[in-house]
Amino acid sequence: MAASSSQDEEIGSINITPMVDVILVLLVIFMVTANFLKKESLNINLPKVQASDPNVAESTQVAITKTGVIFLEGQETTISSLIRNLERDAKIRPNMRLTLSADETLPYGKITELMGVIRKAGVTKIALSVKK
Repeated sequence: MAASSSQDEEIGSINITPMVDVILVLLVIFMVTANFLKKESLNINLPKVQASDPNVAESTQVAITKTGVIFLEGQETTISSLIRNLERDAKIRPNMRLTLSADETLPYGKITELMGVIRKAGVTKIALSVKK
């Protein structure tokens, strides 16, 4: 009877040390992997204005850096590839909007030249991206 009474006793405390160890390991794993999930961004200094268009997120994004590198939806591209992609998209969506992000130090002539290429591809609704 003495052996059965020791088995029937309730445990008065629970050791939570293993659970804390597992939680800390998971926290470290999440902290390390969070750095790799960071979205790449372009280093473009947009000009500041008082008011801006709130519908910019619904349009196709084209960016040009201060060195003249062109990006379409975050992917580096060339002028010929940009024209080809925009012509294809303009046929699918005739009223498509395009937002052009250009570095504020970029010469005005480069921006208007790129706008001309975009219009030649069939996109007529072009907005310039700015900082509010």
